Amino acid sequence: MALLPGVLCVSGGAQSFSAPDKSPASLPASSSGGNADAAAGAYNSDFTTPGLGAGARPAPGTTQVIQVPVPNTDEELAQLPAAIIGSVVDSTNPQGEIISATSRSLTRGGNAWTPVMGEFHYSRCPAEEWRGELLKMKAGGIDIVATYVFWIHHEEVEGSFVWSGERDLRKFVQTCAEVGLDVIVRSGPWCHGEVRNGGLPDWLVASECRLRSDDPAYLKKVRVLYREIGAQLHGLLWKDGGVVIGVQIENEYRGPAEHLLTLKNMAVECGLNVPLYTRTGWPALTTPMPRGEMTPLYGVYAEGFWDRELTPMPGSYWAGFRFSTLRVDANIANEALGRADVADDPDVASYPYLTCEIGGGMMSAYHRRILVDPRDIESTTLVKLGSGSVQLGYYMYHGGVNPDAITPGITLEENQSTRFTNWNDLPKKNYDFQAPLGAAGQVRPQFHLQRRQHLFMHDFGYLLPGMPAVLPANRPKGKDDNATLRWALRSNGRSGFIFVNNYQRLQPMPVHRGVQFALNLPPVESVSPIPGGIATSRSENPAGAAPDAARRAVVARAVSKRMVPVAPVDIPSDVSFMWPFNLDLGSGAILAYATAQPLCYVDTPDEKTRTYFFSEIPGIPPELAFDDTTVRLLGNTSGRHRAGDGLERITSVKTGRARAITLRSRDPGAMTIQIVVLTHADSLNLYKFAWGGDERVILSPHVVTIDTDESLRVHAPVSGPVDVYVYPLPPVESGKKQSLFARLVSPITNAIKETGSIFTKITVPGIGDLAAAEIASPRAGKIRDAGPVREIPAGRAPKPVAASPLDADFAAAAVWEITLPAGVWKHATEPLLRIHYTGDVARVLLDGKVILDDFYNGQPLDVPLARFARELDAGARLAVEILPLRKDAPIMLPNSAHPRFGARASIVELGKVEIVQTFLHILTPAASDGTNKAETDE
Repeated sequence: MALLPGVLCVSGGAQSFSAPDKSPASLPASSSGGNADAAAGAYNSDFTTPGLGAGARPAPGTTQVIQVPVPNTDEELAQLPAAIIGSVVDSTNPQGEIISATSRSLTRGGNAWTPVMGEFHYSRCPAEEWRGELLKMKAGGIDIVATYVFWIHHEEVEGSFVWSGERDLRKFVQTCAEVGLDVIVRSGPWCHGEVRNGGLPDWLVASECRLRSDDPAYLKKVRVLYREIGAQLHGLLWKDGGVVIGVQIENEYRGPAEHLLTLKNMAVECGLNVPLYTRTGWPALTTPMPRGEMTPLYGVYAEGFWDRELTPMPGSYWAGFRFSTLRVDANIANEALGRADVADDPDVASYPYLTCEIGGGMMSAYHRRILVDPRDIESTTLVKLGSGSVQLGYYMYHGGVNPDAITPGITLEENQSTRFTNWNDLPKKNYDFQAPLGAAGQVRPQFHLQRRQHLFMHDFGYLLPGMPAVLPANRPKGKDDNATLRWALRSNGRSGFIFVNNYQRLQPMPVHRGVQFALNLPPVESVSPIPGGIATSRSENPAGAAPDAARRAVVARAVSKRMVPVAPVDIPSDVSFMWPFNLDLGSGAILAYATAQPLCYVDTPDEKTRTYFFSEIPGIPPELAFDDTTVRLLGNTSGRHRAGDGLERITSVKTGRARAITLRSRDPGAMTIQIVVLTHADSLNLYKFAWGGDERVILSPHVVTIDTDESLRVHAPVSGPVDVYVYPLPPVESGKKQSLFARLVSPITNAIKETGSIFTKITVPGIGDLAAAEIASPRAGKIRDAGPVREIPAGRAPKPVAASPLDADFAAAAVWEITLPAGVWKHATEPLLRIHYTGDVARVLLDGKVILDDFYNGQPLDVPLARFARELDAGARLAVEILPLRKDAPIMLPNSAHPRFGARASIVELGKVEIVQTFLHILTPAASDGTNKAETDE
């Protein structure tokens, strides 16, 4: 038997924040101690799921013992300063709710707050699509939308601001408010964001100003911008009852802190009074930032397009897959900032560990074509959590398309030919970023992977601020050290979570055999009173001991030594997960540990039953153990029951939609607790919403959103009826006027639920126009062969790399005209033209105007047709231009994207061209009169 990673010596205190309403309590001192839509087909399907069989047992004779000292968390937390950020006036909304920050977390209403933030650039998406896309983000678990204000998008011509259409910041924030999302505005003036000049207008770059400095001439121009932003956000700030809770000042700044403070003071003077002022925690400032002025936020990327090497995973990207308390990532923007060793600011412990740029995907530069594996994002996010983060923030969460420039002859992307921020060549239009939600709203696999982590953050994240990170003494020493298991602990001294990451991008990880954690915890009586009513047998009562002492002895033996799990297991390759231990399920019912990942919980409307949802970890048999002094098992429908050592263990728990375990705490009148362990596939289909006045979970293989009118919307690749599975349903309101939601589901409240499941199936009607699903395929006719292959020059960057083609180079491109099925762009199905191709660069043109472009990385290019309905109605011609890809091109391609050149020196091919539709199925309570299509399985 291997004790790996050995001894977790946990001692000390409890977290100091109160739990949110209806949240299971932490252990205070007084305690008793799936499947993606067809639209995701743009992604490779070879991202495999770990394959170690669920019944596998470790090979004998493998032993690794790791001793892990854990500090006294009471003492550690007591030493952390409480850094209150922002003024009381600006931090309080009209309802008296305060948003602030301490050294341990953001706070909201006096409680620890662990929101999830996702980046979405309003100026890179048509305004008419904002609302639907924001609803998707909310369904994915996003709480805060972060967005850049790109100066050049608004004042491309000096003195002429544009705040309309997709550039309408005010309307965007109002739309966020409508759907219930908070906003952090990243106000610049320099943003980067792969925009021309980092967002600075050309006229400013060409001026005599010293950019990004306290030069009065520069600050005078910035003040004009800030006044404009302040006017756009007037009345929409938190203090006014709005949703703008924070402003980021500048971006990736490495000069003196005094400049950032100048900008902050200017922002306040211009009306940007918010609870939170933030900055990127990288790079290091040249002078210290006064404590409490700005909260630093951090990031991590699995791999970057900006590196100068043409090899995958250069530098220290591997470190993003290793647990570390170092917050700064040395890899971000290293083409500009360098690769010197990095260190956190000396006062880093004064601030909560927040992130704003966990890579939700990655762009491709011309010289480096990145292909994201969805597990990259799942893994690096889990590593951030295990390393101490208390808030998740993604860049990007939603992709986009660059707007057209006003000035003839320029484009708005970062490129090597500009005078400022000229490090890389990016596509002129495309900013999809391979994000969880693509530029056209495509749903990527990481949307589902990340939603599972967001469910956890919403229901259990409040515990994390009271749980410092504890790392093993023996950690991976380099990129190729895959023999050392990567794990971390978050604990408050009695309860916590074990994080394991056995995944690293582009490097298969081995199976770790015979893993078992030894939790050496302090005796319960040393940290909290013993619950009453614990029965002890005569044999358990030490001679002459008082009954209370006997109870203490029983509890001490039960919890002071724990083996997790009861027998060693193998950790499969390429998995990442977390296990809870000593988790209070409510009323003092303690889950001693689980070898399944916690997702969320939901209460029935009568608050008599609470149901916890866990996910199986592929290759690891689910096992749950409960402290027998705190629970009474009422039954289990699967697994083997094993009692002993103060625990009630259920091993080999059967996964599925049925309740696996039912229990109740020993407190009189406590609610019933149910445990459901979902399959890995079902866990990717799980959503949680406030719907019909109560919280509910929904299982659906298709994306589900809930609109503000309570309508349920299913985005599916089929036109016929679709099924979703809901728990719990509202109680039957016999003799009363039923609520709107109860009327919606009244035909099913007395019906038989899904067989062997706690869920009830609701069939959402199909769309009315079934003919929309039966469209002809588009036709591609070649109208020009490719000409001579271009020579690829180096760009004009400070550190030049291969330059992308100029417009003139496309005179040698192969060209196809695309004939679309009549009127397909008018279908209310979010129709995408999906273009499969092989080549160097592809451009899609509408009557000769470039509407989208792409640097080939093996994936198809999606064109959202509805955005061009007016032009297509007028008979505009659609064409695709593709430049040949040279066999000897000085670029990096993913291995999976390398074409079979054979004897050819270059290749250009147009593959399948298809229409991908997503049908919107809507079930609206207001339209329900008892005749809706809801039904259940027999």
